Amino acid sequence: MQEITISQLAKHTGLSSSTLRYYENQGLIQAIGHHGLQRVFHHTVFMQLKLIGFAKKAGFNLQEIKIMLQNKQNPINKEKLASKADEIDQMIVELDILGRTLRHVANCPHDNLIDCEKFQAILNSIK
Repeated sequence: MQEITISQLAKHTGLSSSTLRYYENQGLIQAIGHHGLQRVFHHTVFMQLKLIGFAKKAGFNLQEIKIMLQNKQNPINKEKLASKADEIDQMIVELDILGRTLRHVANCPHDNLIDCEKFQAILNSIK
């Protein structure tokens, strides 16, 4: 069994030791023992941390991630994932509008944006 100390894990993942201890206290990862005063983890913790990072980027909070990790019989709530994917799709639409608006503002020939019909149309399209 390959083991890694918390300081080595922090170095390889870029996460602080305090973050790793917090994840452990929250039940997201589990130490398999101690080497001196340092916690020791199984090498599979790398994949768990990647999954946690991915889920956080997808918008899941740590409690939701913990539930997903602890439910061994059915770890993936497909409805929740589909709902989160829909939220991300909506964010993409909104960010696209924001990006186009900023590009227009940066290149708009009008001195006053309120006088620009294209800018007005963009603002009116925002919900």
